[in-house]
Amino acid sequence: MHTSVIIPTHNREHILGRTLGYYASQAKAGGNFELIIVDDGSEDGTHRLFEGLSKIDLHTAGHHAHRHRDIIRIARKGWYSPEATQNPSIPFSDVYVRYIKIEKSGRSIARNVGIGFSAYPLIIFADDDIFVESEFIRKHIEAHTPDDLLVVMGMVIHTGDLEDPFSARWKLKDINTAFLATGNASILKKYLLEAGLFDEWYRVYGWEDFDLGIHLKDLGLRSEKRKVYGYHYDPSQKSSGHREPMNPRLIYDKERERGLSAVYFYTNHPLPWVRRFTLVENRPLKMIVNLLGRRNWFLKRKKLRSCAGLLKLLVRYKGYFDGVEEGRAHFEKGEGQS
Repeated sequence: MHTSVIIPTHNREHILGRTLGYYASQAKAGGNFELIIVDDGSEDGTHRLFEGLSKIDLHTAGHHAHRHRDIIRIARKGWYSPEATQNPSIPFSDVYVRYIKIEKSGRSIARNVGIGFSAYPLIIFADDDIFVESEFIRKHIEAHTPDDLLVVMGMVIHTGDLEDPFSARWKLKDINTAFLATGNASILKKYLLEAGLFDEWYRVYGWEDFDLGIHLKDLGLRSEKRKVYGYHYDPSQKSSGHREPMNPRLIYDKERERGLSAVYFYTNHPLPWVRRFTLVENRPLKMIVNLLGRRNWFLKRKKLRSCAGLLKLLVRYKGYFDGVEEGRAHFEKGEGQS
């Protein structure tokens, strides 16, 4: 079986170059896969990584690719060779890539664009900061048959070591009970199409894969965990006795988006487990977080040091509940996400 690996990216030029090196070093994968990089409105030099590829004629692209034609800015394809300077210790060969740059639209649309351009029946979802093991592609392919009703969920291990990410070990933080989480998962494309793809109302970070997972489960698919390893580069993760200080504004803004999306998710799926999981109705916790984080005083700090674990937790929850409140206000006005 052949597979298309879909990787959305935004302003991650440096880390994306390293990520691609690990795909180009896949053992025994041969020509069984393609990479589809969907650049969601990057403003850095991401596009320069792919300038040597040939232009894609959008008139010959498939029907599902054509439906997003108005937001496509660049479309290229061809054999890509990662820079050896970014992956000096990895032996690799060229890998076939389709690079599509779209106007900033969000992760749901980015992944749907990738599915539209995919050539193969099996889809693997991964993130632009996931470094994959050498058997990653082979393991995902061998986990499937042409007609299985299966979502394969790989393992994602957080690592703070950019030079030796595979030295990280599994920890409680790496537990994932989701039916579908797009950092490391695979599924036959025909079921994605039958489920209606990702809901494109999710324009900011969070919950779009949980939403699609509900629809896939309704179709009769089952989700299984497999030992297919991806290592998520997380600068806040301890590495060699050191953690990089984190910017509280970046943490707050990301969680605020996730809170906003949570309201839309719960509005679509008002299930008991969704209410518990998203915390949208957890008033006691929200009151405590609002009291401790009054006036968002923590945003006056430029960095959060490694010893400030509880403070990071406060920043995350305060951003999340602020997003929930903003989401409620949007939906009460009938505005949805913007």
